Amino acid sequence: MPGNERKKPPLAVRLALAAGAPLLLLALAEFVVASLDVAPFPEDPIVVWNGPRDREMNSPRGEFRHHPNWLWEPRPGVIVFGAPINEGGYRGPYYPPRKGARLRIATLGDSSTYGFNVAEDVCWSRCLEAILRAYGCDVEVLNFGVIGFTAVQGERLYLGRVRDYQPDVVVAAFGAVNEAFTTLPGLTDLEKIARVSSFGYRLRQFLLRYDFFRLLDSLGGKPAEAAPPEAPGTAERVAPEVFEQTLVDLNRAVTADGGRLILVSPPRRQDGVDFLKGKGDEYTAAIHRVAEREQIPLADVLAEFRRLDREALGEGAESLPRALESELFTDGWHPSLKGHRAYAVVVGQALRDAGLLPFPPEDG
Repeated sequence: MPGNERKKPPLAVRLALAAGAPLLLLALAEFVVASLDVAPFPEDPIVVWNGPRDREMNSPRGEFRHHPNWLWEPRPGVIVFGAPINEGGYRGPYYPPRKGARLRIATLGDSSTYGFNVAEDVCWSRCLEAILRAYGCDVEVLNFGVIGFTAVQGERLYLGRVRDYQPDVVVAAFGAVNEAFTTLPGLTDLEKIARVSSFGYRLRQFLLRYDFFRLLDSLGGKPAEAAPPEAPGTAERVAPEVFEQTLVDLNRAVTADGGRLILVSPPRRQDGVDFLKGKGDEYTAAIHRVAEREQIPLADVLAEFRRLDREALGEGAESLPRALESELFTDGWHPSLKGHRAYAVVVGQALRDAGLLPFPPEDG
């Protein structure tokens, strides 16, 4: 009878129930799998950095995390050498993107800029800030250095984040070693960025945050993308010609934003030189070519470190046994505390010579 017919719920309610049921099942499946702890640790379909670092980035407690546009970045809040990465994702004091009247300098670079194995308050970026302030210059220095970074990653970081901080000056310190490394899966940095920034890769990485999808992924075997298109170790992360063009592109971007670029010729100890078997010289030459051709101020830290070593060690500083005694390095590339101070002095002098300081400080 018509009076006994049950009234159907509204269409919106039925649609909500239809959509909610699968989500409820997925939530239940996630709870069960997580409780049983049977999901494997997530693995990347390609080697983004290297095996240990990739596993670290897949952990919520790792020092670094994935980023689709520049491969990896420091994880905010993680304690690094005694202090946390700030909310902006870089080491040192946090400065808001909107800047005031103070001269703002942003430093881009690899582990030497990041301050590998040293506290941030003694790395060259912070030393530069302290030196300039001691001279009376009202400046702030934002340390955007990242361990393992190349110029390609640095340019992407500038375009995607650093430019939002409106720096008056950008100091770029690349070409010491990372660019010359041959890549484990045979992919250059540009090729890796193209892959990890694709929608399919990003969706997969999002889903693999959940235990249930990691379990399904492991049951399905390795994805086809895991097989590299080339034999391992067949390409530099950034070829010298790509490195040179990247510096040119970075300069154009900084200039278009109303800032000025300073290039750094980064230092290597003699064992670092020998390790690269001469390949590092190609990147150093590219830095000098770009600086001269594009009229970009150059901070030649490499030349100054060699001069200081010759002064301290004698002419034997150019040989490997004597170079190991250098007080400016902790290994083939990374500056010591004394090295960071010397690094900052050279960059400060370049800023002064280029007329980029509020006033030219006297020598002291």
